[in-house]
Order: sequence, then C-alpha cells, then structure tokens
Amino acid sequence: MTPQGLDPHLLHAWLTARSLARGLPMPVPEHGGFRVDTGSDTETVRWVFPRLCDGLKDLARAIHQPRQFIKVCATTEALRAALPPHWTVHPASHVMRAHGAMPRRTLAHGYSVTTEQSGPVVAVRILGETGELAASGYGAETDHVFVYDRIVTEPAHRRKGLGHVLMQTLHAARRNADSRELLVATDDGRALYETLGWRVVAAYASGSIVEGCLVYSE
Repeated sequence: MTPQGLDPHLLHAWLTARSLARGLPMPVPEHGGFRVDTGSDTETVRWVFPRLCDGLKDLARAIHQPRQFIKVCATTEALRAALPPHWTVHPASHVMRAHGAMPRRTLAHGYSVTTEQSGPVVAVRILGETGELAASGYGAETDHVFVYDRIVTEPAHRRKGLGHVLMQTLHAARRNADSRELLVATDDGRALYETLGWRVVAAYASGSIVEGCLVYSE
C-alpha cells in the first residue's frame, strides 16, 4: 500500500463495511474498480478505484451528468490529470489505518456515552448534560476489516476530547481484535487521527461534474 494505490481486496472490504454502516447496496466490481449506488440527493452513484487505470479514464469520458462521483486511491493531482477538463476535483482525503494501541482518554465531566449494536454495525453517541447530541460515529465490521464512518463532533462541543473517546469506544466494540481498522479522513481529521496512532496508507481523491457544467455527447 502506497500513497498511489490500495490493495483491491482491502478496498472492497472497506466499501462493503461502509455500505453496511450506511444501509447501502453492496459494492459491485466495474471498470477495474467498484460501483456503489448511493442514491442520495447529492450523489446518485460512486465508482471507487484502488488506483488509476484505463477503466477510470474511459468511465469519466462516458459520464455527462452531475452527482456521479469517481474516487480513487491516488493524489488529487493525479486524478486531475486523468479526468476530462470539465470535471471538478474535490479537496483531498486520506485512507488511514490504525497502528498500535490507541491512547486512552477519560470522558469530560457532564457527558455520557451510548452504544447501540445492530448486527455488524455499531452506533456510538456522546450526549451533553441536557441530552443534546455532542458527538456521534458509526463502525461496521466485515472480512476482517473494521471501518469507522461519519465521525462528527458538534461545533459547540469540540476541543474536549470527545472525538478521542468516540474513537476508543468504537475500537472497543470490535468483535475481532485482529480486524484491520480503516477510515477516510479530511486534512483536519488526519491531524486528529495521527495523534491516536493512525497512519495514512493511501491518498484518496474525488471528482465529479458540478451542477451547471453538463456536457452532452452527440
């Protein structure tokens, strides 16, 4: 695994767990990557590739509508060079993997943690003194992979270590202690996770056609 690619089997396991966490269809092999029908208001479908390939380039030329995303384990610069000019490349993210034991932190005074397990999916919520949602996140486990998903701390509750406690609570919910722990982080998130012992294993770039930039083929 390098910043320019990710093992396809690991990528498939991650996408499978992510789909479980979000109640989405399972990933389908296509064009040298995997298609996931996300069906949201902002994204109808995404194709995720372990690395740049001709299938990605051919697919990009065949797409003419917004809300269809191409994502790849490569740098934003590399993806930009592979896409047609009318595509937009979005801010960079990073595929990260836990490395070593996660440091422990005590929950700040006045907060409480709830955990709900539903099959392979676990939901963790941290509540404030009046019961308001302060932080939340999900995990899903499959194929010896545990994926952390939608890790959010509400703005009014940041800088109190809640994200740290949320991560360690999800970590403790794993059923297989040998599962590889994965997540995708923004630049800001990367800084937090690195303090918890996580390391970047691949760059992660995303592109789409934005609204108002439709291109029609003859």
